[in-house]
Amino acid sequence: MKGSSVNLSKRLEAVKDTVKPCDVSLDIGCDHGYVSIALVKEKVAGKVICLDINEGPLKAAQRNVCEAGVSDSIDLRLSDGFEKVTADDKPDSVIIAGMGGRLTASILDGGKDIVKNLSQLVLEPQSEIEVVRAKVRELGFHIEKEKFLTERGKFYFIIDAVPGRANSTWDEEFYDKYSKYLIETKDMGYKEYVLKSLEKFEGYQRSIKDVKNGDLMGKIEELKKVIDLIEK
Repeated sequence: MKGSSVNLSKRLEAVKDTVKPCDVSLDIGCDHGYVSIALVKEKVAGKVICLDINEGPLKAAQRNVCEAGVSDSIDLRLSDGFEKVTADDKPDSVIIAGMGGRLTASILDGGKDIVKNLSQLVLEPQSEIEVVRAKVRELGFHIEKEKFLTERGKFYFIIDAVPGRANSTWDEEFYDKYSKYLIETKDMGYKEYVLKSLEKFEGYQRSIKDVKNGDLMGKIEELKKVIDLIEK
């Protein structure tokens, strides 16, 4: 790996590309450290602090960091979320990728004292993304951009959040579920994903046509609204 670029998956490449240039970035749940290595090799971050709750991935990251020749720029710590991060580290941003939405929100909650001074949150929850979008607002941030992508049949959302509250006159609960940014930018990949979801739920409706299901009908109406908003 030394002297060469890091080969990242489409998902991790998108996560890496979302990080704004900074002095210090945190990579929580760093796994094998590939995103962190790419950030310092490409001079996006002057330093990355890699944190993981498990020794195995951290040791793998350490081997990769040494092989890439970037040991001076990457600090590896065994840590439960922000546990081993202090104000003296002066982090600018945090990456939390590849975890469930509730765990992502819980990690952010546990690091409030650090989070409040960050200039960027890069979040890629793999479930319950509405919980993460709501937590971003609760912590005093707003979603500046959001990416939607598919890879090997799976879909991913990558949140780029910055300090400050957005205009809250819109339906927060609805957009926590369906992404104000992706709707307003008329993301065609996202539209295709929503159309497939709508088709699936309408199939459910047809299969139980003799049963009244308010939750199912409500979901179908919401998905139709998303399509209408994108097409306006």
